[in-house]
Amino acid sequence: MTDLASSSLPVEDGGHDAIKGFAYQFDKTLLEIFQSPRQRLQIEGAQDLSGEHYHMQIKNRSGKFYLSAIGKAVRKMFLQFISSGPTSYILHCHFPDQAPGTLRSLTSDELNSLLAGRFDQVEAEVKLQFLKSFCISFAEDYETQFNNVLKCINTELSVKDSVETLSYHAILHAYLRNLVLTQLSGSRWVGLNDLKKAVKDAQSAIFTSTYVAHCGYEKYLKMVRRQYLPRRVNVPNLQRVFSFECTQETNPQDIADAVLSICDRYRIEENSPAPYFTFHGDFDESLIKASLWDAGAYFNDGRGYHGGTFRMEILTNPPFGAARIKLVQPEHLNELMVKVAVKEFHDFFLIERRDSPIPVPRPHHVFLQSHGDLLEVFR
Repeated sequence: MTDLASSSLPVEDGGHDAIKGFAYQFDKTLLEIFQSPRQRLQIEGAQDLSGEHYHMQIKNRSGKFYLSAIGKAVRKMFLQFISSGPTSYILHCHFPDQAPGTLRSLTSDELNSLLAGRFDQVEAEVKLQFLKSFCISFAEDYETQFNNVLKCINTELSVKDSVETLSYHAILHAYLRNLVLTQLSGSRWVGLNDLKKAVKDAQSAIFTSTYVAHCGYEKYLKMVRRQYLPRRVNVPNLQRVFSFECTQETNPQDIADAVLSICDRYRIEENSPAPYFTFHGDFDESLIKASLWDAGAYFNDGRGYHGGTFRMEILTNPPFGAARIKLVQPEHLNELMVKVAVKEFHDFFLIERRDSPIPVPRPHHVFLQSHGDLLEVFR
């Protein structure tokens, strides 16, 4: 009788191996963070993982160890070595025929064979220095490392049970994946506090969806309204950004009414600065601007005149007098928040939460079925 599994699966499954390789790399990253909680690490930068005193390539292989299997990783680290100088270079890798915990160096002949004649112009002394800085660290397999990560999550994040442990693991993998996909190489830094925040944010999102599903949307809006007390007389004098997620179905009049309601709450003459508003998503911005203008929500968008060149100084310090409302494009938000030291970021989302590009002391995330519902929140 033919074994169905062996006959239906290909001998090599590149997609499976690639996904498992990234999972292995992310788990090793989490382990390094949990074991060194005071440092922040860079992922997918010059190497797979970099700390203050080391650079690391992370590989999970299903076949036996042979030199050519590590050639690409060694060449990548050697290239950085000759451009950046001495530090520790570690090839963290699993091969089934190598005992975990074993350390191995390379000989000069082995290094030359792996460099494959591509660095012949490099002096022998430089290669010797690299050999002194480099080591191969054979590690445990995917399953063992995975279980070690779960133990660390249990200890460091104080989970209640095994289900929550697995949930946190999935949240942290998603956070690292998003970091790689959304941040430029060289700016993907992560530490223990970032992991804790990722879990907290995910918990908040889960709470929101659960609350709406089980308690009803109207009761959820009342809860949100309580969070936005106190009233106008106690509004602190702070710089604020209000972010709106918009779609093709967004009613521009709802946006205008919501903006005016927010201004009535937070814009107090000689006491509170004009709030900043930003809009993102698939929508026609001109329709929203027209509705704002028609509703008397006169704004400054940093352009000075229709179609003018954007200038940050016009937005932050308009030469033609104060504006009740300030509009900022998403691509200028990071620069603005550095320049004016924003203290509050309010994210009103329909589908997907959006974090502040720069951490703020008071982030708020509010799910809405319609922006018109903000009238209930700020009335």
